[in-house]
Amino acid sequence: YLAQAPIVDLPVDLQNDLPTPSLVLTAGKGDVYNSSIWLGNAPTYTPLHRDPNPNLFVQLVGQKVVRLFRPDIGRAILAKVHEQIGSSGSATIRGEEMMQGAEKKALMGEVWSNDADYLGHCWQAELDSGDALYIPKGWWHSVKGTGSGIIGSVNWWFR
Repeated sequence: YLAQAPIVDLPVDLQNDLPTPSLVLTAGKGDVYNSSIWLGNAPTYTPLHRDPNPNLFVQLVGQKVVRLFRPDIGRAILAKVHEQIGSSGSATIRGEEMMQGAEKKALMGEVWSNDADYLGHCWQAELDSGDALYIPKGWWHSVKGTGSGIIGSVNWWFR
């Protein structure tokens, strides 16, 4: 990504262009935990991870593909990858190790290969400009920006 920033850190005029959806404000406690804008040039890639709160993901421009896995399947994928690369990383705390090196490469192969062991347990969403996707708390997901040119997304984590 070229940039990733919390919406509250943007200039007020840009914040006003990204209002919190009413769905987020009325779901659960109506408490927005955090929000971010994601900007980059295609292709982009975010390795398999899970979020501690529900997530409403909105594609602003360009296209992305999201692969989703139930919590038990995501943990199994991560355990298999750690076994393959001889690592003992945590499923709870994810950091830079997922964004570079052997773990990133192994996660990409396990999640995105069309003959991956877990493909039958995967939900895939192809998002175009204006599409939104709800990602439940604890569900594992990986995101790829596709096509060419600028890709922009925004998301809200809420409780």
